[in-house]
Amino acid sequence: MTCATDLRSILSRPVFWIFAAFVPLILLLIIPTVAPIGPMYWDTYLYLDAAQRIWMGQIPSVDFSTPVGPMPYYLFAGGLKLFPNAQPLLLAQWCILPVAAPLLALVLAELSKRNPAHAFALLVPFLVFATFPSNVAAYHPLPTLDGFGIYNRHGVIFLYVLTSGLVFLKDGRRMAILVAATMLALFLTKVTGFLVGGLFCLLALLSGRISLRYSIVSVMLFVIPLGITELTSGFVSGYIRDIIELAGMNEDSFLPRFLTVASLKLDVLLPAGFLALLLIWLDWTRTDRNIRFFDHNFWWFSVVIAGGAIYETQNTGSQEFIFIWPVLLMIFERIRLIHQGPKMAFLALAAFCVIPTFTKVAHKTLRAVVVAPTYQRLDLPEVKNLAQVSQRREIIDRAEYLEPHYENFASAYADLSAHGQLPSWQYYSELDFQLYWIISANSLVESLKAFEAKNNIRLESLMNLDFTNPFPWLLDRDATRHIQIGADPHRTVPPLTDKAIQSIRETAAVLRPKCPLTTGRRMLFAHYEEALKDRQVVEVHPCWDILLRPDILAGKQ
Repeated sequence: MTCATDLRSILSRPVFWIFAAFVPLILLLIIPTVAPIGPMYWDTYLYLDAAQRIWMGQIPSVDFSTPVGPMPYYLFAGGLKLFPNAQPLLLAQWCILPVAAPLLALVLAELSKRNPAHAFALLVPFLVFATFPSNVAAYHPLPTLDGFGIYNRHGVIFLYVLTSGLVFLKDGRRMAILVAATMLALFLTKVTGFLVGGLFCLLALLSGRISLRYSIVSVMLFVIPLGITELTSGFVSGYIRDIIELAGMNEDSFLPRFLTVASLKLDVLLPAGFLALLLIWLDWTRTDRNIRFFDHNFWWFSVVIAGGAIYETQNTGSQEFIFIWPVLLMIFERIRLIHQGPKMAFLALAAFCVIPTFTKVAHKTLRAVVVAPTYQRLDLPEVKNLAQVSQRREIIDRAEYLEPHYENFASAYADLSAHGQLPSWQYYSELDFQLYWIISANSLVESLKAFEAKNNIRLESLMNLDFTNPFPWLLDRDATRHIQIGADPHRTVPPLTDKAIQSIRETAAVLRPKCPLTTGRRMLFAHYEEALKDRQVVEVHPCWDILLRPDILAGKQ
């Protein structure tokens, strides 16, 4: 009887379930799991590029620039060492859980003492959003998993944890530790999320949920590890320079993105507007004099909605506004004793605010899981974990046909790119292109190995004139330093520096994909052209040139 009681007690604890959820995830990382490839899936390869650089001793923002913070890359690199057969997308999605889950457990442990039901109500959305690799926005009608926007999803998960702590923890050391740790995680993951988190923390201070004393403790706990890191590596100053540079390159797109957010998330923002009006009325007519002015329901709800809009200007289409969930749960705790009519109106509007995001993410993921057994996978032995993807047979057949097609009709695609056009309007969202990119990568690795064997050489460092570069990882080589990973010439590629030019000139081989010649590939070659002078051009495959450092084949002719 005692054992049964103890077991029942353990199973009733939300903290148990948050860590129990790790078991199936670990099993899926141990076995060579296959995932249905989705639009813009090649974003996932940035994690492989960064992991290889980290293993080779490179430091993010010191030796190479990144589009986001370094923490997920380090966690991914460690996870890939621990689970060498891991499916890259799944590992990238779940790599932050060792940080995020214990932080949420702090909140759940305290909340479950006074309201276990509400603790479970916090836990379930966290598990769904943190483990399901799907975005709200859909870029293809077929069931797939989303290999892009991963770092956006990481940011909203940490904002979810931070908001949960701010509204449910009591002022004290636990609150200070959670705020410091979560803000540090946000800073090292996505700086936009860090700024939004700072807005939430400011409201918590004004509302009296965290005292000035413990706010100072949080700031000290936040600053000390960053200070040590800066003194030992120079990372922090380099990271801030990267942020300022990227912000300057994208400043023209900031304001138009508010309109994009408003139109894309109208299903959330419209009921949120009505709910804000309801909360103003409830706060005005049923004011609790014990509640501080900035701790009223309207302020909390309005600030998290505003924070979500700010965050989504840079991250449109991932898992938006999920951090309003803890605030709505806190408001429900406060108004549960008011009259039935206002309470039902609140519940209806709150449901409209949170259900669309939850159901879209859950539906997309479960649909992909259900359909995945009917999909087929590629047999590509040279690309390691990149081959752990699947898709419908007809799409695979089309992707396999694309390689000879691009070879035979190269001039047509060269003409399109010369006029600033891609092969199709949403080229990078098309599943056949994402599959073909892996097929083409396999062809390159085979050709490079044959070229090295024929000439008895080893190309110790590789750079790719394309958006992503997993080839150093595939071939266990070093990658060119002082350049950007995730090379989007429209958004992320900074002007060349003397260090970058020197590093490119020292690179053994620069890879140049030709099938097809796209606008992005043209722009990248033009951007780096100054550093690529005097290189020997060798066609190792009809779809790939390698630009060799002049001394590589010296004496081999």
